[in-house]
Amino acid sequence: MVSCSVIDDRLSKANLTGYSDVVPALTSITVEGFKSIASVKLSLRPINILIGSNGSGKSNFIEVFELSQVLRKAMHDKKQLQNYVGKAGGANKILHFGAKTTPLISIRLVFENQYNMWFEVASTQDDSLYISKNIDSAWEVEDRPGEWQIYHFEDTSPSSALRRTARVDDNRFLRADGSNLASFLYFLKKKHPLSYGLIRQTIQRVAPFFDDFELEPLWLNEEDIKLQWRHKNSDQYFNASSLSDGTLRFIALAALFLQPAEFLPSVILVDEPELGLHPYAIEMLASLIRQASKSAQVIVSTQSPLLLDYFSPEDILVANRVNGATQIERLDPAPLAVWLQDYSLGQLWEKNEIKGRPTPE
Repeated sequence: MVSCSVIDDRLSKANLTGYSDVVPALTSITVEGFKSIASVKLSLRPINILIGSNGSGKSNFIEVFELSQVLRKAMHDKKQLQNYVGKAGGANKILHFGAKTTPLISIRLVFENQYNMWFEVASTQDDSLYISKNIDSAWEVEDRPGEWQIYHFEDTSPSSALRRTARVDDNRFLRADGSNLASFLYFLKKKHPLSYGLIRQTIQRVAPFFDDFELEPLWLNEEDIKLQWRHKNSDQYFNASSLSDGTLRFIALAALFLQPAEFLPSVILVDEPELGLHPYAIEMLASLIRQASKSAQVIVSTQSPLLLDYFSPEDILVANRVNGATQIERLDPAPLAVWLQDYSLGQLWEKNEIKGRPTPE
């Protein structure tokens, strides 16, 4: 098996144009009163790997960024917040232990340029929410931070967005659910062949049978395109329905992390990207995360001890549930130095030496 460091080196050499080392756009986040999070304050790094048991609040932390996007849009369209609250089942489902315990949600984000985004959202008597405070200095300047995006590639069922026919011109960015994967890859093939070539080579390392995509508008409807591909040593075409769940998910992840730097969001968030992946594909995924972190900030929630093994302790955030509330802390490498002489990070997690395992309340 090719080591992860060798893979990193190949990716860097194959993609020297378009990537540059940058300081993280988002330096810290403070959240109070949101779902299982009573109060969390974290400094963020280029790579942030979030671990924890089921129900520890990992997904709630990821959702904080979704709510932040909703609140920004709600400043111009109040229906955005009300739609979000309605889908959640009311304000009491969003506020930590309900409105009687927690009257408001506070979210504060501090960027590298010291600009702030600070929202406070209060409850109403009719189980809704309204913005009671808004400090958004990060968006009052021309060099404001870019967008962040939460990606969900876990659904690979026959009717999933990833297997869907896409519109050819829906290619400005890769959508959060991967529904335009075919059109986005087609765009990269035509306009950014170096990035497309790197994506293809990376997929071939995980799926050796894969030769290339066959990406062209449909003959009978030139406004649509399907994710078709060619098998090695065969002239027969296959479509997305012929790909395994893990292979299809890895294709989406490769397209996400290896797209040209100018298309990357400033913060990339992915919830459990390792689902259905072979151990070697997880090793490749770690390399893709590191490569993308040179141009964007990456926040990944995972349940995989194997994925943990490819990162440093300071990259790891550990979520625990204490007295019914989510606590998140970054690993301190110093106390782990002796342990790491004999064990990997993943093994230490399995042994509960770094916590993040189920514990009775």
